[in-house]
Amino acid sequence: MSDKNKSHADGSKPGPITMGYKKRERISVDECMGMYDLFATYYRNAPLETFLKDLSNKTGVHIAKRKSDGKVVGFSTATRFDIEVEGRKVKMLFSGDTVMAKEYWGNSAFPKSFARWILSERLRYPFAELHWFLISMGYRTYLTMANNFYNYYPNIDGDDPYLKKVAAAASEALFPGKLDPETMLLDFGEDACALQDFVTPITDNERLVPKIAFFESRNAEWMNGKEMACIGSLDHMSFVKLLILDARKTLFKKGARKGMKQQSSAEAPSAAAGKAVVQQVVAKQAGSRQVATKQAAPEKTAKKQAVTGRIAAE
Repeated sequence: MSDKNKSHADGSKPGPITMGYKKRERISVDECMGMYDLFATYYRNAPLETFLKDLSNKTGVHIAKRKSDGKVVGFSTATRFDIEVEGRKVKMLFSGDTVMAKEYWGNSAFPKSFARWILSERLRYPFAELHWFLISMGYRTYLTMANNFYNYYPNIDGDDPYLKKVAAAASEALFPGKLDPETMLLDFGEDACALQDFVTPITDNERLVPKIAFFESRNAEWMNGKEMACIGSLDHMSFVKLLILDARKTLFKKGARKGMKQQSSAEAPSAAAGKAVVQQVVAKQAGSRQVATKQAAPEKTAKKQAVTGRIAAE
């Protein structure tokens, strides 16, 4: 089903959205609060101060807004940094906190925004070795990479030893001491933020999808907040394939690509049924949250003041 035809559980269609990359210093207080409210809905152990500290270390954010009222319905923080691997200088693009409201899961706005970003970075550094670094707590994040990159780590069809070294070096650069080199998982402690129980649960049907089962085998503690270090290579040949040979396909379209079909990429036929159940749970959670929001107006005002002070100090 295309993005335009997707609808809510009650039959109504979600409003159209727009998404683009915005430098951190240009993010407004209202946008920041909208991002945090969305983040706190989908993650537990997510204090505002931690969220703001993480944001202060990023160069910008991909922000998705509903066109009708400007409401923030998704975002992905981003930054660029350099590392050294086997004596070679490597440039890294990093995606941090990433959330999209459930009614917009699968919407093409994010992949389009991301594609514009990596294209601009590739053109900015045409001769540099460039990779995308992400840490994955949920299987959807992992599939975004695994279903769309030609060279990536970890890979169900066999790990690339060099990309594993890149993942380790990038993890140590951003999160020193947090990576277990044996499991390649990042452990941020018992109080680390983790996905809410209703977000992307792995059902028995979804375990029939080889790449989802692979993700769980490599990150069995994802519900406890552990993150898997991942690399999507943006080497020149892969970049040409991504942006030219597959120009007619959505960058993050699920399934095998033309000329690169993998039996391991097969999708479970009943995954849509599992999504419908989760949608009902999200709807109930949203209803409860609206009541709580009305009762928490003074607290929200205090948070907004804290955000204003934090942004002004950056």
